[in-house]
Amino acid sequence: MSTPIIHYFFVQSPWAFFGFRRATEIARKHNTPIIHKPVRSADVWQHGGGVPLAKRPIPRQEYRLVELKRWSDFLGIPINFHPAHFPVDETLAARTIIAVQEDGKNPAGLIETLMGDIWLRERDITAPQTVREALISNNLSGEYLDHADYPAIAKIYETNSEAAKTDNIFGVPTYFVNGEMFWGQDRLEFVNRALSKQDEPIQT
Repeated sequence: MSTPIIHYFFVQSPWAFFGFRRATEIARKHNTPIIHKPVRSADVWQHGGGVPLAKRPIPRQEYRLVELKRWSDFLGIPINFHPAHFPVDETLAARTIIAVQEDGKNPAGLIETLMGDIWLRERDITAPQTVREALISNNLSGEYLDHADYPAIAKIYETNSEAAKTDNIFGVPTYFVNGEMFWGQDRLEFVNRALSKQDEPIQT
């Protein structure tokens, strides 16, 4: 089995949503696990010199919409470009994802569901019922929602954000393969190539 892909993301990032299924498919192709690390956007912006969407210059805000539409059309993912619940406090969702992963379960379905709740279904992921329904729809116990308040889970969320700063993350999604950083869902082909090289047999 290959070295794990480290995946830094915000639950509410449309770019992380666009890349998520492709990243998991690449991992499956190479028999490579993914360690999902939800992080706080404020920490990443502050460390990396970025700014929240509402504070960006108008030309950048407008071009973001152009790119979102291009990628939405290209990938066949018809997102809401102005979702009702964005930006949003994703603490509850992120900690619930961490709780599932820490219990040895695969959180991929839950992550994709919560992202889709924002970008496809106009649902509020700050609402406990939304998160609970996302868990149940992925055959996971609703009790993980309660685990999100555990101090140990909150600490991991903090640690993820600190690790993102240590790794000089400045945007999401960001993937690491053997310590090499790949920023953006549009770099996933390079992630695939890096894993292909890793899979090559050692010449003797």
